[in-house]
This record gives sequence, C-alpha cells and structure tokens, in this order.
Amino acid sequence: MCAKYILAVKKFNIRYMNDFFSKFYLSAVLLIFCMLFCFSLQVSADVLPESMVDAVQQYVVSPAHAKRFGALTAQSTNGRMFPVNTFSSEILRKLYKDTKIGQLNSDQFLLSLLTLPEMWMHVPLVRYNNDEISNYFSLPIKKCSYLDFFRNDGTYKLETKLHEAYRKIPSQRTAFDREVIKLDEKANILHQLFDYQLLHLFPKPDDPLHKWYAPGDDLSSFSGMDSMFVTRVFTWYLSEIQNSIHSGDWSKPNEILDMISTFQTAKNNVPDFDFKKIALELKYNNLDFFRWSKTGYLLFGGILLIFLFILFFDIKPLGSWVVKGLGAGILLVFLFHTVGMGIRWNIAGYAPWSNSYETMVFLAWAAVFAGLLFARKSPVTFSLATLFAGVILLVSGMNWMNPQISPLVPVLKSPWLMYHVAVLMAAYGFFGLGFLTGLFNLLSLSLFRKEKLTELVRELTIINEIALIIGLILMTVGSFMGAVWANESWGRYWGWDPKETWALITIIVYAMVTHLHLVRKWYSLRSFNLCSVLAFASVLMTYFGVNYLLSGMHSYG
Repeated sequence: MCAKYILAVKKFNIRYMNDFFSKFYLSAVLLIFCMLFCFSLQVSADVLPESMVDAVQQYVVSPAHAKRFGALTAQSTNGRMFPVNTFSSEILRKLYKDTKIGQLNSDQFLLSLLTLPEMWMHVPLVRYNNDEISNYFSLPIKKCSYLDFFRNDGTYKLETKLHEAYRKIPSQRTAFDREVIKLDEKANILHQLFDYQLLHLFPKPDDPLHKWYAPGDDLSSFSGMDSMFVTRVFTWYLSEIQNSIHSGDWSKPNEILDMISTFQTAKNNVPDFDFKKIALELKYNNLDFFRWSKTGYLLFGGILLIFLFILFFDIKPLGSWVVKGLGAGILLVFLFHTVGMGIRWNIAGYAPWSNSYETMVFLAWAAVFAGLLFARKSPVTFSLATLFAGVILLVSGMNWMNPQISPLVPVLKSPWLMYHVAVLMAAYGFFGLGFLTGLFNLLSLSLFRKEKLTELVRELTIINEIALIIGLILMTVGSFMGAVWANESWGRYWGWDPKETWALITIIVYAMVTHLHLVRKWYSLRSFNLCSVLAFASVLMTYFGVNYLLSGMHSYG
C-alpha cells in the first residue's frame, strides 16, 4: 500500500505541475464569468432566485462521477467515519429540507457548490417556515440565499438577536430565539462549506486524536510529500471538475479521486476502522430501506383492508388467496424493514433507537410485529397495524425529522438503551394498534348497522383489549428498566422528570382503560373503544409532547 501511495503522489506531482498553468487561465475565465453573471442578476431582485436556480442546473456534474465522489470516505466533526454521500445528503436535507435540489442529487449539489461557490452564494438554498423571521430580518419568504444574511455594508443581519438568544438559558428562549439559532446554524454551515472546512478527507497518521483534516483547515502540521499533496490536490480536483463540466471528459477528476482514496487508505489513522463499512453504508443509503418500507406498508395494508371489506360483504370476486398473498407481501416488506434496521445497527455500532427518528422506525416495526401476532385470528387487525406502520414511517421521513447517524452521548452508552427503549417502543406499538382498532370499531358502529358487523366489532374489541394489556405490561416493565438505568446514570431511580412523569400518567391511563370492564354500568363496546382511542393522547404526549414542547433530562434526539 505504501508503494502504491508513493506512486500516486509522484503521479500527482507530475500531473499537477503540468496542468496547473494550463488550467489557471481557463479557471480564471470561468470565475470572471460567474462573477459577471451573478452581478448582472443583481440588477433585478425579482429574477435573481429563479435565474440562479436555473443557472446552477446548467453546470451539472456527471452522475457517474458524483457517485464516485459520494463513495469517498470522510470524517464527521464528532469523529464518525462515513461516505461523502451521507455527508452530502445530511447537508442538503439540513439546508434545503429535501433530498434533491432541482435535478441535482445530493452528491452533484455538493460538488457543484464547492466548484462554483460564487454562483451558489446567490441561490435561495436555505429553507425556513417562520414568517416572523422573514419580516424581522428582511429575508425572502420561505427560503433565502447565503448573501441574504448580510446587509449591503457586509454586516451580519442575525448578529444582535443571536447574541440576545444565547445570553438566555435554554428554558427561557422564545420560539423566535430558537428559530434564529437554527437559521444561524445553517448560515454557518454554508460559510464553512464555501471555505472547504466541513469535508474532512485527509488523515494525519501521527495525530493523537485520530483527526482527519479538511482542505480549508490549517494544514501546516503535514510535512514532506504529504504536505504538498493535501494542500494542493483538492484545488486541482475542483479545477478539473470545472473543465470536465464543459468538456464532458471525467477521466482526470476520476483519477484524482483515486489518488485521494489511495492517500486515505495508506494514511488512515483511525484504529479498527474498516473501509468495508463505507461500502455497506453506501448500500444502506442507496436502498433507502424505510422509504420503500413505508410505501409497501401503505400499499399492501390499504389493499388488504379493502379486500377484507369485499370478502366481509360476501362479494368475494378474488377469493381468500388474495388476502394470503397480500399478507405474504406485508411479511416481505417487514423482513426488508428488519434488514434495514440491522444494517443501521451495524453501521452505527449501537441499537438503532437512540433518537426520535430511530425510535419511530422501530415503533413502525413493533406495530407490524404486533399485527403479525393477531394476523391469523384477525386479518383486519393485521391490516390496521400495517397501515399504522406506514403512517409512522411517513412521519419519520418528513423534513423536521433527522435521520443522521451520530455517536451516542455518554449517558446513552449503556446496555439499558437496548432493553429500556425497545420495550417502551414495543408498548407504544401495541397501544397504537389499540388506537386504530378502537377507531375502526367506532366508525363501524356509527356507519353500519349489520348484525354480522357487530359480531366483528365484538371480536376486534377483544383483540383491542388484549393489545392494550400487552402494551400496559410492556410499558410498566420498560419504566422499571428506566428507573434502574436512571439510578446508574444519575444516582436516583425517580426524579419527576417530564418524561418520567408522563410515562407514569400513561401507565395509569391504560390501567384504567383495561379495567373498565369491571365497572359494568360504564362498559360497552362503544365506551371501551372510545377510551382506547382517547388514551392514545397520553402516548403522544409522552413521546412527542415531552420531546418537543418540554425540556428535561431525556432530551437526546
């Protein structure tokens, strides 16, 4: 590997010096063109956003080369090793709240931004939904460009309000303060991207912290051939991309990427790091397990429910084998979902239910698992559980959720994470199944009057009660596990933290619902199912409300 690296560096030295002066002129011309183009667009503010979005779409990096760039290894600011494709996806989702901008995928977007920063500074790239922010800082509605953060005299528009927000303790910050902090974070991300400071590509073998360096970092600690390579190769690479955009020949950028990859392999300083994990994470990104699982659950679950109604009313044009086939399809999607969670577990190195996004993915899995337990006796329950899982994955894929894989905070580095959270999420899955079954029963009792349907509601109510009892047992056991974990982490079993308090409230609420049959004058099919629907509000408060409306010691993701 060392011989391969030395050969690559020698090739780099020869090619770089030969190409430098020949490419300098063309790069300078392109730079001047970009500056003149942007200046001409500033004459009319009305045409600026759309014109710039259209303009950057004309300078498209080859999808094949962008894919090779996305396969390159990088290091995050918190030390996690990942493919550049993961980094570009996270950046685009963070700034633009989408997985594509126009026709550009995330890797094409990142390469274009790094290659043509003068143009991208004018692109309305930063999205937000707060009109008060737009009005106060005189920003365009919904989205703005990097240059919109600055006044004509070069001062930063957010500076005063940002200082005011940071002077307050977190619990006293208003919604406006939090939005200003989030917007400033996005502006800083763009600033560091334009300065080449976020893409950490170059390992330094003798670095005691196993740090990888970005092209925009202070690279003076590198010496010899390494110094020349890391200080010049990225600039050379971007200039070759500019040339290739016009010529269509991507052989030279591909060659430079190979040099960088060889350097990374030869100089890797991260102990026990396996480059095969980068390939695995790329497959995970490309397969997009949970998006396809969402589609499968909604499609198969919805069709299954429709056919069950057809069969129920004795129309039966296709027969029960269709129901079995749809059930098999759901099972295949469930296995696909399970494989996705397993790969994420392997990549992250910990159980994938440490933040809001991961717990929602696991909650969807638990809902389908709960439905599978009742599939043979009640296909209707199975179809409802499948639809519930699809809706959960739909919510988890929304822009306000963060699918990023990050190292665990110290308090979560415990075996109790796997047991405590998994048991609670399983409980929520059974409670969710009870919610949907109760809702289905209430609608059936209100819309239909057939005696046969009443019998079905009676059967589903029994299943609903069983699901709630299982959920209550799991919720109680999970809460006791949490108390043991809290004693290990914080030195106390119970502290009336908002999460702990609402978990207790949820246990009490569902204990009352599951014992409702003991009070005969209050109990009926309608009252029990109504209570099972209303009780789910306590789950929503425990899971979402505490995380996003209240603050406490359980705020990790």
